[in-house]
Amino acid sequence: MTEFFENQQWMIIAGLFFGLLAYVALLRWRDRRWIEGRFGRNPVLAMSFGVNYFGCFGDPGPPCRSSGFLLLMRDRLFYRSRVKRIELDIPAHAIFRAYMDRVHKGVDLHQPVMKIDFIDPGGNRNTAAFKVHYPAQWIRAIENIRPGNDAAASQPTVP
Repeated sequence: MTEFFENQQWMIIAGLFFGLLAYVALLRWRDRRWIEGRFGRNPVLAMSFGVNYFGCFGDPGPPCRSSGFLLLMRDRLFYRSRVKRIELDIPAHAIFRAYMDRVHKGVDLHQPVMKIDFIDPGGNRNTAAFKVHYPAQWIRAIENIRPGNDAAASQPTVP
């Protein structure tokens, strides 16, 4: 039996590789099923898995990283982490700016992140930071869902 493993190492490596692919596919399938159950037929304009969230400016302490998925719908931007079960739901009317930066909460993150300035439910200005794939496209898409995005001086209404 040990001779088989010595001569067929490529089969073990291939099995591990395909097992890892199956695990990632299972995680994404589970996330998509959760999204359909939570939002139903609400159309998702953009979706990204493997997004790193560095918290909101109003959260206590230094930036802490969590990984999850980010959804953009016509009426909101929604983030959910996979392990920590952190959820952030930002209504489109509360977003007033999306841009790139390297610093969040006064800490240099050593990587470019997409930051969203918004009005939180308490009426305070807040900023969330995300590391996303294709940030320029995300920023453009977020700007497109903002009400009155064609007016240069548009400001969101406070919820």
